[in-house]
Amino acid sequence: MAKDIPTLYLDSTVLITYTLTKLVETERYTHVSAMMDRINKGEFIALTSFYALHEVLLFALRNAPSVDKGRRLGKQAQLEILQTEIGVLPMTTREEKILHARTFAKLEDPSDASHAISALLSGCQIMVSYDQHFASLPPILTWKKPEEL
Repeated sequence: MAKDIPTLYLDSTVLITYTLTKLVETERYTHVSAMMDRINKGEFIALTSFYALHEVLLFALRNAPSVDKGRRLGKQAQLEILQTEIGVLPMTTREEKILHARTFAKLEDPSDASHAISALLSGCQIMVSYDQHFASLPPILTWKKPEEL
């Protein structure tokens, strides 16, 4: 990763705002869209994981009026994300989770550890999320909301 360009890890809360809730969360979408413009211009390196993409799909399925509509919305959201400059990381392995569990033990939501481990292992400096649980990240990662970038 380039040393002079910050590397971001985008959590699913940001991806959901960018794709599925932009009409409802208009203020957040404005900030996320501005950040995405900067990512697409190369001002940031942005990464996410298959785990985050899966969470986007699950959100669509849980919130759509029907399963069929959820599948279509989820697929549309995935395509929208993949057409950006966001790099996609694999899901963390069992071994990676075991090796880094203590580093992220203070995270309230254990599922957030997978995102944090992916971010750490891929050289990200900043975890971008609307999830308040990331406030307890250790100093090796900084948590910011899109509007703070």
